[in-house]
Amino acid sequence: MVRQLHPNARDAAQRKVNRITGGVIAASVAATLAVGAGIAYAAPPPKPNNKTDYGQKSKKAPAGSPTKAPAAPADAPVAQPQQPQQEQPRQQEQPPPPPADDKPESSTGDEETTSGGS
Repeated sequence: MVRQLHPNARDAAQRKVNRITGGVIAASVAATLAVGAGIAYAAPPPKPNNKTDYGQKSKKAPAGSPTKAPAAPADAPVAQPQQPQQEQPRQQEQPPPPPADDKPESSTGDEETTSGGS
């Protein structure tokens, strides 16, 4: 049986619950902010030359013009182009044969079971 509270007592109890709930929420927000501030304080400062922004210009000199490979002497042998070899079709790998003691199941259902089935 539920006992009815007097309206004034009920309102007072509701205010108390609201205050406790608000206090818990305020404490959790304050704790979260404190933990974040502690992490920010303990973290090392960013490096001044951190080049994570792709919009920054590189301070290195531009790349020079490419150089040519040295010319081969006139009496050097010339390499003949090789003929492409025809690929031989690969055979698919066969699965290994079943072990000798592996017996196929019968289709009549007369095998004995030890698993407790019917």
